[in-house]
Amino acid sequence: MRTKGKLLLVLSVLYIYIPIMIFLWGWTRALWALSTSLIIIIGCRNMIIEYSGEEKEEEIKLHLPMLLLSIALIVTLCICIGFGGLYPQSGDWYKHNAVIRDLTFMDWPVYYDAYDKSMLTYYVGQYIFPCFIGKLFHSFELSNILMTIWGIVGIFLVYVHLIRVTGAKTIKKQIIVLIFMFFFCGALSLCQEVLSAVFENDMYSVGSYHWVLVKDVMLQYRSNLVMLRWVYPQVIVPWLITILFMEHYKNIKYYVPLILPAILFGTFSFGTLALIAMTTALMLLLNRNITIKEIFHPFNILAGLSLGAISFFYFLGNIMEEKPDYSSLSLYIYKGKDIFIYLIFCFFMFGIYALCTWKNNKKNIFWYLSVGILLILPWFRMGLYNDIVMSASIPALFMIMIFVLKMLFDERDSMSVGVKKGIIIMVFLIGCLYPIRELRDNIRDNGAGVELADGYTTLKWFTDRRAIDVAEDLIYNYYTYEPEGKIFNDYIARKGLGD
Repeated sequence: MRTKGKLLLVLSVLYIYIPIMIFLWGWTRALWALSTSLIIIIGCRNMIIEYSGEEKEEEIKLHLPMLLLSIALIVTLCICIGFGGLYPQSGDWYKHNAVIRDLTFMDWPVYYDAYDKSMLTYYVGQYIFPCFIGKLFHSFELSNILMTIWGIVGIFLVYVHLIRVTGAKTIKKQIIVLIFMFFFCGALSLCQEVLSAVFENDMYSVGSYHWVLVKDVMLQYRSNLVMLRWVYPQVIVPWLITILFMEHYKNIKYYVPLILPAILFGTFSFGTLALIAMTTALMLLLNRNITIKEIFHPFNILAGLSLGAISFFYFLGNIMEEKPDYSSLSLYIYKGKDIFIYLIFCFFMFGIYALCTWKNNKKNIFWYLSVGILLILPWFRMGLYNDIVMSASIPALFMIMIFVLKMLFDERDSMSVGVKKGIIIMVFLIGCLYPIRELRDNIRDNGAGVELADGYTTLKWFTDRRAIDVAEDLIYNYYTYEPEGKIFNDYIARKGLGD
């Protein structure tokens, strides 16, 4: 397969923005939908033209055997980790399938009145296109099949982007990219063993494929496979946006329209991308590479006032809802011996990779931003499972993986480069052990009659805030309660509650 960078760019922008357009016309009034759609269409057209002019016009080559192999492996791995329900699905798929059902069978916006009146307020971006088609045919099965296909298409787009940005022109390098895209991870097992030796009975997660749980510290930087198995609706588009932003960060006039769609796929990833964009803009401004006028370019302003305002008020009802303490953002101060937990976690989960890639990236702002974010996140807590650390790390970990791949493909013949490559390969092999075991366990657990994780047939059952037999994260994470009187319901929504 030979393809131009411009075609890949066009397909990626379409993948990011098709769900946004469907959201606008399905959730908001015609005036909002029309005006915002026009801004998006004009902005995306100009962005594609300018981005294409910044790239080298070279073909991306995937030899036929590698093309067939990559498609086969992506499809196989996605099916084996639960896409489509042919193999066992992770616990989060109970929620995913409930969202798919509600988006397929209920009117948009989705309102619930079985218990407390509420509106579904969630990262629906990855679900929208498949569910839109499924809604037309009133078929959950079609929505489910298309969710699988849509996800696989997105992963393949990410893969081709990685081939291009890492310079993986040979079959060997392209195979390495494919393996890393699924199995990249820090050395979690080593991290657990060291902490277990120090904290003994206070270390609760030895052998866990995901966690570091020591005393009251709960941390996780997930492997790519774990992210794709558990929370893939929050992963694919943030990965695409991260790649595009890293390549075109000097073109500041499109910062807002490029990054803003991420909010509909994961607010934590969006927050990280927004922080990276603001810091990058500040550095460019201080270095006099850009002007204030460029920052406040009409495309940035118009995107912020249209799609930005809609997204803000859509999520505001959920954000402002009074919630349990664990759902609020707090700072965790490591004291005394606990500092060791933090240092060991950072060292094994990304620090070794960062040290090995520093010299090649010592003038790369994204190396410092990604490492800085990964150093800062463990100091915060939010969510029942400390979701802010897990989800906000998605763009930064992806950047680290790109630096690692570029280091592995460094063709300089020097001892230091060879040593760093050896260390990276050793850490990767140790790190990928857990995601491979999780994949193995899921395949082993597969049997005749495997069904979808459809225990939650709909999310309406969890809207009773007085219920004592429902987990609080289910009650509070997915809804805007009492939407009447709130800005989105009254002034933006295509259809308000009770209309």
